[in-house]
Amino acid sequence: MNSDMYTKQILLKLTIVFAIILIFSAENANAQLPYRNSLALSAGAYAASGFGTNHFLGLRYNHLLEEGKYFVEAALGFTSIRSKVLQSISNAQIFESNSLYVYEFLFGYDNKMWGNLPFITAGFAGVNQGGQSRFAGVVGIGKRIILSKLFNTSHLGFRYDIRDQIYNQELNNSESFVTHNFVVTLGFEFYY
Repeated sequence: MNSDMYTKQILLKLTIVFAIILIFSAENANAQLPYRNSLALSAGAYAASGFGTNHFLGLRYNHLLEEGKYFVEAALGFTSIRSKVLQSISNAQIFESNSLYVYEFLFGYDNKMWGNLPFITAGFAGVNQGGQSRFAGVVGIGKRIILSKLFNTSHLGFRYDIRDQIYNQELNNSESFVTHNFVVTLGFEFYY
């Protein structure tokens, strides 16, 4: 499957999920938040600039303030930087390994939790790409949906996140350049 077809499939799936999110978020717009913390397990795609897109798995902890209007988040994520394009062009290995992990510390603002508008996040991250660590700035948007209508509990929610990790990259002693690594995830969140 070529990368254009893969990208189109991902965009179609995200559009469908986004439409479902809008429908459920309208029903939950008046929900109250009786919890102060949440844990989320998310999966998705990590588009490393110049290295293609790979699967991503992330774990997030949120501390919610003022009924979720503000929140602080600590996240840890894992993926790889395998690239079929680079492997087909050259068998040379750019990094010590193909693993990539990232940790993020973010501040978020959600005007009305479970309303129609997404929340925004900003903060910083540490990106360890193939054994090379970089400090990154992070900006993003996302949305939470409480699943009380489906599972008859207010402890479980659904969320999506779209993030951009921005940092300076240098490969093989070349001039540094600004890298934008995009992360798109969907997952479940447990409130407590």
